[in-house]
Amino acid sequence: MVATAMQAQPLTAGRSIPRFIRDRRWWLLPLLLWAVGVTAYVSNHLVQLRAHTTEVALEGARNMFRMVVLTRNWNASHGGVYVPVTPRIQPNPYLDHPRRDITTTDGMALTMVNPAYMTRLIGEMIESDSGAVFRLTSLNPLRPANLPDAWEAKVLSSFDRGQKEAFSIEQRGGQTLLRYMAPLYVKESCLQCHEKQGYQLDDVRGGISVSQPYAPIARVVRAQAFEVGPIALATFLLFSALGWLLLEQLRRRWFELAEHARRLEDTQGQLLQSEKLASIGQLAAGVAHEINNPIGYVNSNLGTLDSYCKQLLELLERARRGQATQADFDAADFDYLQQDIGELLHESRGGIDRVRKIVADLKDFSRIDQAEWTDADLNAGIESTLNVVWNELKYKADVVREYTSLPPVPCILAQINQVVMNLLVNAAHAIDQHGTITLRTGADPGFAWIEIEDTGKGMTPEVMQHIFEPFYTTKAVGKGTGLGLSVSYDIVRKHGGRIDVSSTPGKGSVFRVWLPLHPRAQVALHAQASSPASE
Repeated sequence: MVATAMQAQPLTAGRSIPRFIRDRRWWLLPLLLWAVGVTAYVSNHLVQLRAHTTEVALEGARNMFRMVVLTRNWNASHGGVYVPVTPRIQPNPYLDHPRRDITTTDGMALTMVNPAYMTRLIGEMIESDSGAVFRLTSLNPLRPANLPDAWEAKVLSSFDRGQKEAFSIEQRGGQTLLRYMAPLYVKESCLQCHEKQGYQLDDVRGGISVSQPYAPIARVVRAQAFEVGPIALATFLLFSALGWLLLEQLRRRWFELAEHARRLEDTQGQLLQSEKLASIGQLAAGVAHEINNPIGYVNSNLGTLDSYCKQLLELLERARRGQATQADFDAADFDYLQQDIGELLHESRGGIDRVRKIVADLKDFSRIDQAEWTDADLNAGIESTLNVVWNELKYKADVVREYTSLPPVPCILAQINQVVMNLLVNAAHAIDQHGTITLRTGADPGFAWIEIEDTGKGMTPEVMQHIFEPFYTTKAVGKGTGLGLSVSYDIVRKHGGRIDVSSTPGKGSVFRVWLPLHPRAQVALHAQASSPASE
């Protein structure tokens, strides 16, 4: 077999917007450097300037508060969002929800991030990015770390008396801070977690405080104190306005590009979800067909056994009453009944065992919630997958098994079963009339392999160059999304393996999946090293 290693071409997501473009505060840096020489003549405006600058900072804090409230409302309107569990983002121990932790079909652990948890994560990001401290607090918090400090407790008490917002310049830890705080009111979505605390709709449940260094405001005032004159001021303002306008144009364009990239990623996610749902529907239909056959003849056998039981019970009742004759017993033909009842019971047990095996294999195949690595028997996994997708294969091909004894293979077996299923279904679709699908297994030093060969229509070299690309398909429109082989490639790559393929047009194709036998830690390290860095 001449195997060609195929490389997937993943879709590129939109790059993150540079901080200088995203955060307008960075635009002040060159302006402040220039403004140092033109602030000498504006000392009489310092008070007004200080008030104005403070108001600008407060408006920024208000906008930050509004942004986070909108984010919280969006989160609450969707019943929380799920994100991958990472060392930084762990399940929220204060969230009492039956679906707090879930696992995706490819084995990724997800945890629910509710509005309060999202607020805390946003606050951590803002603090690490700009030095501003963004904090959710309450007089009666679920999370002890959300207890207010003295200033926050005083403001929270004023909110209960009807005050809408508060700000102050405070000394804290040897630093002057501009502090702003506004209340959070109890909404319908809040009651799931907070009703047990006695809150009702529209109660003040707490607030969000924004603390940012006051030093940048003071620097602006001091810089303007050295204004060099109306001409310099006019020149400064003119070029500042022109520069700001150009940066605003650049910023707007950049955000438009980011929005287009986000929409593309959303569309890709929707297509992936559609592919998963289509596969589940197809799999369910096939399993239902396979189960209905044995259930059908078991049901028929039960009807016959019911008739026999009624006949025997009627004869026994007549015998108990002394009304049965020898002719009645001769007519019952006990020898035939004994033989036929035994055959019916044996056949029914076989049907029930068939159903039990299908259900057990389906359970093993779909156990995607168990994402742990195990030392798996690949041959047994292939058989389970064959049993699940048998309805897709039995009308298209004869299945030939050429297994060899394999050592235990460290892998996530449910994901490898998914790869085998995708390759088997593709092989069946490649056969126009009736052909043969051959499954082989083997081991080389350091690797185990699974090979699936079909006698289908094969592929040209041009097609083979693209088969692992997302959304690439040779099927008619509406007949496939082109994601099966891409998903399979990604699973095998993350296991530290590879997929080789060879094909001859008109004769068929051969796919070989290589999986390493070395320890799981090395597999994980290999997969991490081969994944592209994210920004």
